Amino acid sequence: MLVLFLQPQSLGDLAQPKAKEYMSRILAIILFTSVSLSSLSAQTGETTSAPKFKGFLGTYHPAKRTAYGGWGWTDGELIQHAFNFGQNAILVKGSYLGYTFEENIHNSCLEWDVNKVYGIILPPTENGTVNQPKDSDIWKPFEKNPGMIQAAHRFSELSKRCPQISGVIIDDFFNDFPKKMNLSDLRTLKDALLGKRIDENGNVDNSSPATTPDLKLYIVVYENELGLKVEAQALELLDGVSFWIYRQSENYKNFDAYLDTVSQAYPNKEVIAGVYLRNSEEVPVVSSVHHIIERAIDSYAKGRVNGLLIFSGLWLSREGTKKERWDELVLPQFLGRIYYPHLGQGKGRVVDAKTHAPVKDALVSVDRLAGGKKLLTARKLTDQGGEYEFGGWAGAEAKGRATYQIKIESSGYKTGVTRVTLRAGQRVSFPDARLKR
Repeated sequence: MLVLFLQPQSLGDLAQPKAKEYMSRILAIILFTSVSLSSLSAQTGETTSAPKFKGFLGTYHPAKRTAYGGWGWTDGELIQHAFNFGQNAILVKGSYLGYTFEENIHNSCLEWDVNKVYGIILPPTENGTVNQPKDSDIWKPFEKNPGMIQAAHRFSELSKRCPQISGVIIDDFFNDFPKKMNLSDLRTLKDALLGKRIDENGNVDNSSPATTPDLKLYIVVYENELGLKVEAQALELLDGVSFWIYRQSENYKNFDAYLDTVSQAYPNKEVIAGVYLRNSEEVPVVSSVHHIIERAIDSYAKGRVNGLLIFSGLWLSREGTKKERWDELVLPQFLGRIYYPHLGQGKGRVVDAKTHAPVKDALVSVDRLAGGKKLLTARKLTDQGGEYEFGGWAGAEAKGRATYQIKIESSGYKTGVTRVTLRAGQRVSFPDARLKR
């Protein structure tokens, strides 16, 4: 709001009979200016700056690139820092878009401390190989022809160090299933992901115990594949769907109807929505980008989807897209209106109930309750001081707040369960969680 001050001739002027009229004029000018600027702000989509907490928005392929500035954003900031993504889907190959695989894991799990991480597994039509026994280095997957089973095993092992890892996504699944990748291959991959014993030839002992039972297997599904029937045995192995509208400019208005179909074709499976900024040579219309983001946010609030991934970090960057396109998308203003203001951030500490000493490396799993479902929001380890932190959706209504359930596990202690509340636009500190032996 802009305030204009009119200076009276002297302090004595305010005591004169015209003082009331004078003050009324000042208030009228203030009111007129405030209303005018509010109207202008509404027309341009500008909003007051909200803190950018981590939420459920992320990238399908993080990129070591920088963002354009404007509207309160700093020009030249690293993409991750500019958007403060809460989720990242990382391609399982030696390097991609400026980051090595090891850098991607380190950044998302430690440096950026995101809420969730997914691995993207390449099938044969995307130059992956179902079983590539030599692709065995945990930190250095093959650049060419990486193994799918080895990728699943790799993420199982890494999740023991980085609990943000939630699972893997098989890219372009139906291009290969069931011809180049059959049901037996899918079962072996799933067992490798669950941490069952695997030998040097990529053979998985299906009868061995699962050491990472919480990891989930997702597949990419496009709108034109929603009519494909998935046999019951394959459906049993799947935990979720990464859903994309391939012909986005043509079909984006059907987003909600497509979600209905997804829930029917893949009952009780988690859905991660996707939105293209560019798809090969196609540059989707701006209205399609805005519509999908807006509908995905609403669907997230209702528990219909559990994340939104942008394709990709490259098309958000100064190095990958023109300034004119960035100005058309107006993402800082758009997200600053419908997304960032409705996030909250919370910080807590885990301590020994008796000694009050911090408990390091306790596993903290954060779930939200939406649409009658319990959905994972974040999973992290406590630091040296026993502390953990996460961001999440607090609600679109005024003074939004949302309740999250937190489960805390640590060797030698009884599992602790508590509930905390996030408030929109605020950083909150939770009471200490006290674990008993």
